Amino acid sequence: MRVLLDTHAMIWTLMDDRRLGPNARRHIEASDRRDLLISDMTLLETAMLLRRGRVTVKLSDRAFLENAAAKFVVIPISAAIAVDAMSLDLPQGDPFDRVIAATARHEKCLLLTRDQALADAPYIRTAW
Repeated sequence: MRVLLDTHAMIWTLMDDRRLGPNARRHIEASDRRDLLISDMTLLETAMLLRRGRVTVKLSDRAFLENAAAKFVVIPISAAIAVDAMSLDLPQGDPFDRVIAATARHEKCLLLTRDQALADAPYIRTAW
């Protein structure tokens, strides 16, 4: 099964953080590397979190992001994803969440997220 990791899921996977839900961890461990996806917006959001000090890693910011890009298949934003992201009925305007949700829809894959607003959205499949 192809799975798209939300930003926190990707970070916690790379850091082997116990906050990664056991069900999410099972999905990741059961997936082939080619079936583990992230949005390119996840790289940007992670860079922002690193820059602001909200996430601390042992590697340089660039090395951490390069490791992420090597471990997961990075799905670039497309015109279809951009348009879909802006049309989603989400309670928040967070552009990262919108693009990640639209990417999951476009790729027809499971989204691993603990974000309740995304989990409640009827148009994407989520797990945590």
